[in-house]
Amino acid sequence: MEITGSFSLFIVGLFLLVLSANWLIQSCVKISFLLKLTPLFIGLVLVAFGTSAPEAGVGIMAAIKNQKAVALGTVIGSNIANIGLILGLCAFLTPLTVNKSIFKRELPIMIFSPILLYVLSLDLLLSRLDGLIFILSFLFFCFISYKGAKKSFDDKEAQNFKLNKSLQNSNSLFLIITIILFSLLGIILGADLMVRGGVKLARIFGISPWIVSITVFAIGTSLPELVASLTASLKKIPSISVGNVVGSNIFNILFILGIVALIRPISVASSVLKFEFPVLFLFSILLFTVMRTKYKITRKEGLVMFLGYLAFLFFLLRR
Repeated sequence: MEITGSFSLFIVGLFLLVLSANWLIQSCVKISFLLKLTPLFIGLVLVAFGTSAPEAGVGIMAAIKNQKAVALGTVIGSNIANIGLILGLCAFLTPLTVNKSIFKRELPIMIFSPILLYVLSLDLLLSRLDGLIFILSFLFFCFISYKGAKKSFDDKEAQNFKLNKSLQNSNSLFLIITIILFSLLGIILGADLMVRGGVKLARIFGISPWIVSITVFAIGTSLPELVASLTASLKKIPSISVGNVVGSNIFNILFILGIVALIRPISVASSVLKFEFPVLFLFSILLFTVMRTKYKITRKEGLVMFLGYLAFLFFLLRR
């Protein structure tokens, strides 16, 4: 009976997270259309942050419930899944063209983020001061992204992103803000249910919360990124597809872990420094490497990234 109840909590929470994140993404994209921001900025900031809302909800809720390992595991697992699972699948289905500006400006920040995380974790603790460093770095990222947001607005490319009819036909700022507020409420509630259900299931089956968070929670909270990136990829909007993953990975480390560490300092196991952190860095370098080849991610490269993710799961579960 307890298993059924815990599983139900987890599934309902996950469903509410994904549904609410979808509406949040739609609302953010609509606002960007009204403000005439570039599709790249839509992907890097608005869609990326919207799709990272589940990770933020789970991370913050886990910190409040003193499940700090869940918060860290979800972020690391989600970032690895974003590159290996999501971009790997997207590139395998449709080869992706990479915007040069993202390669020169935002991608270095995405690679810098796990390096900063590793350095600040060497003392096996992410303190409140570390959290503040993350937040300040995040604000710097927002500044440089917004700085070039209006330089090359392409209305045709942006409008290819399919919106819900109620949003597509409305220019009411009040309606959009209302949807955003209800979406955030749904994310908070969904995250609470998912964390409670997931932690209970881990306890029942004798699985460590770390393993559950870096696999099940990470993949579950990455579903909005998967949907957004696949949609953009199939609709031939690579700037949103790639920008979504890069922006989301930056947001996950700098903002989510920054906020979580400010709420409650995070203990880091020494084993994580030896396996999960290096894997995260290797995937970031892999993405950088494949992007350098004529600013494209080919089907073969997408397959390599996806197989790399499966290999990560295999070795993780064998530990």
